[in-house]
Amino acid sequence: MADTDGQAAIWLYVRPSIGIPHFLGAVAMIALVVHLGVLGHTTLLKKFFNGEKLKAASISYVLPSNS
Repeated sequence: MADTDGQAAIWLYVRPSIGIPHFLGAVAMIALVVHLGVLGHTTLLKKFFNGEKLKAASISYVLPSNS
């Protein structure tokens, strides 16, 4: 398959032994920041780590009558 959009040309300027670890490191850092952001803004985990008992989520609904 021919390279039609020119993205393979990056490896002419950046060696794969340098570029690939930097790319994977950036992906890992972004994932870490996102996870820390989610965990830092969740009240459920703060309550759990402080020893509070957690209740399971429940959904209650009323079935429609057939009359």
